[in-house]
Amino acid sequence: MGFKEIFDLEVSSGKIALVWFNSYSGIIIKTPTTTLIFDPVKIKLEEYIQADAIVVTHEHSDHFDPELVRELQKKANATVLTTPFVAQRLGGEQTKALKVGDSFGLKDTELYAERCDHPANQPLSFIISTKSGITIYHPSDSDPFPEMAELEKKYKPDVLAYLGVSLGNAAQITKLVKPQAVISCYTDGESQRKFIEVMKKEVPRTQTKLIKRFEIYQYPETD
Repeated sequence: MGFKEIFDLEVSSGKIALVWFNSYSGIIIKTPTTTLIFDPVKIKLEEYIQADAIVVTHEHSDHFDPELVRELQKKANATVLTTPFVAQRLGGEQTKALKVGDSFGLKDTELYAERCDHPANQPLSFIISTKSGITIYHPSDSDPFPEMAELEKKYKPDVLAYLGVSLGNAAQITKLVKPQAVISCYTDGESQRKFIEVMKKEVPRTQTKLIKRFEIYQYPETD
């Protein structure tokens, strides 16, 4: 499995697809008509690339490679959605700076910029909402904070895409936003066992799924 198979994937109406593509925090979210690349680093430019938008949540090096983003933007003719700090470094007419409370529409998808509690320059988390009614919460590297509970009331997220390393944070964020499913990345068998064990204990009503690099996860899993 590689980028070509992912970008060629046809997502059925009423579904989303999510792929983790590197050893950092890079994910691809696909809807029936929209492709979003979040925090791309360590992508070979000769790879097959398609995107409607490239989203950079903050400037830390495991989320943001300025030269790579510029080249991906040019190759895919994509909009870059990011923080004011990153936007200033990138420049360009297709770079859009977002602040907490802003939104941006793309085909069948609306992105909402939300607070991210992380030591960076104006970091963002995102709600991704599709016209078919599926909502994903991508907190990036945010620590949990009590006001996350307001996101559950406002957006009612179906999926939490958690790519951090803290099991405690994963469980706490899940309790606050109450998604139907939590998706995280598979690194090794022991980590998988611990993650599933903790999540079953702390949030037993939430489905937990760990995906390997380039594994395609689709929600809902059944038609």
